[in-house]
Order: sequence, then C-alpha cells, then structure tokens
Amino acid sequence: MKKILGVGTALVDIIAQVDEDVIAKLGLNKGSMSLIEEKQIPKIREFFNNPTMTSGGSVCNTIHELNNSSHQAAFFGKVNDDDYGNAFLSDMEKAKILFQGIKEKNSLPTGCCNILVTKDGERTMATHIGIGSQLNVKDITKEKFEGMDHVYMEAYLWDHDLTKAALKKVGELSKELKFELSFSLSDPFCVMRNRSELENFISESVDLVFCNLDEAREFSQSEHMSDISQYFQHLNKKFVMTSGKDGGYFFHGDKVEHEPSRIIENLIDTTGAGDNFAAGFLDKYLLNSPVKEALEYGHQKASLVIQQIGPRIKHI
Repeated sequence: MKKILGVGTALVDIIAQVDEDVIAKLGLNKGSMSLIEEKQIPKIREFFNNPTMTSGGSVCNTIHELNNSSHQAAFFGKVNDDDYGNAFLSDMEKAKILFQGIKEKNSLPTGCCNILVTKDGERTMATHIGIGSQLNVKDITKEKFEGMDHVYMEAYLWDHDLTKAALKKVGELSKELKFELSFSLSDPFCVMRNRSELENFISESVDLVFCNLDEAREFSQSEHMSDISQYFQHLNKKFVMTSGKDGGYFFHGDKVEHEPSRIIENLIDTTGAGDNFAAGFLDKYLLNSPVKEALEYGHQKASLVIQQIGPRIKHI
C-alpha cells in the first residue's frame, strides 16, 4: 500500500445534458474547459434541467477512485466555509477520503464546474475556480507532505499566479522529501496558455506526466505520433497518453508501449474519463505492475465511467 496525495482544485460539479446548439450560444469550446466569472454562472444554468451535483475537480475525481484501491488516498485543495464548501467536505467524508487542504472564510466562493453534456457524450466545462485560485505557497507546508509516496497534481492550477507558485513549492518538496510527483496536462487550451513554463516545470520537478492526444500535440508542437514520441524521449520523463479509441500509450526514453482501448457501445458521458484512467493506471503503477497491465486497468476504469452520467464510477 502506498500513500498518495492529490493536489488540485476543489470544485462542486453541476452536470446537465444539453442540446448541441447550447455550447455555441454560450460561446464555449466544445470538449474543453473554459474559465468563467461568477456572474456568468446564472446564464449557463438557464439551460440546465435536473442537473446532477457532486464534489469534483479533476484531481479529486482521480483520488476518489484511488480511494477504492488498496492505497491510502487523500486530497489537498482549498474551499470556502460556504454551502458548496461544506457540501464538498461532506462528500469527502462520506467517501472516507482524508481532506488535508484548507477551509477558510473568504469573499470568494468555493469553486464550481458547470459541465454541459451533449448527445454524443462529449462534455464541455465552464469553471469558476473561486477560492481555489487563492491556494498559495503558505498553504504548502512540509508537514502536509511528509510520509507521502506519491503526489498527483493538475495543470489547471497553472492559470493563476498564486496556485502556480504553490505547485512549484510542491515540486521543491518532492526533492526534499523524496516522493514521486505526477502531473496531468489537464486541457489543450491550458497547455497552449502556459506551454513554456509547463515544459520547464516538468523538466525540473515531475516524474510522470498524464495527457491525452490533443494535449500532447499542443505540448510537443507536433501533429504526428513519431514526432510526439521523439519530443517525449527528449524530455526523458515518463509520459502516459490516452488517444480515445486508439487506446493508451506509455513513453519513457526509447521505450513505447501501447494498449488498445475497450469498445464501448453505450457511451453516455465522457466526464471523468481521463481522471478515472489516471486512477486505474496509478493504482497498478504504484504496485509496480507491468505497464501494459496499468494501461489496461486505466482503460477499464475509463470504460466504466463513460457509460453513466457524472465523473465517479458507481460502485455497487
């Protein structure tokens, strides 16, 4: 059993199925995540009918599923002492996930992610990060990270100066406390906005990177798989890349492994597919299982979550 801590944005997910034209009406990028202001939320919610609400955030989703493994998983983020914050913490408590983050009274609300799911199962996210943007270096104390075997973080936090500095502090602690650090590239637009800085951070501090094909293309500035592979080889880090129906890949140096994805007939909602894939991969990876077994288990987790509404696998 390994101890793993996820560092990410604490969000309450509000999920609803919408018609295709709603995405364009709201000016959102289909299949991607857009940062929004609090004042934009009511306009988006006008199109929501009987939405589902759950604690969320990319890293939180991964930690939630890892909590069902043999590992000890905990979450580190920031919430306000408000209704959403208390709902988030209550959900964590019900799932028996240790919250090692920060709860404080603040003028900024607990973050929320409005997830619009179209009939093709694609999810489009409009996120108000709220108090999550205030996670800062002072919140990252050595005591919170002592004894950890692995820490998993998200590039979404790179969009704010305070949270960026907090991630860099975790990178410094990984060397001092000798825990392994993994990092999700999160979203192609996030990579586009921060590519150079993310490349430097990964080169200096990160051991294992998770991404999908679109994020890999943006990060490597390449379209073809051979060029992406060469770029990853140049960085000399471990990369795990999902490529939809084409399956998952693992790159490390000149080593490349591939595992086909599962054929799914009942695709309902892709929300949480990448998060749960990461959970499945990390579960086996932390047990020192073969890479192909870790990739296959990641596919298994992703295939389960995309056949339901919401980012969490419903365990019976």
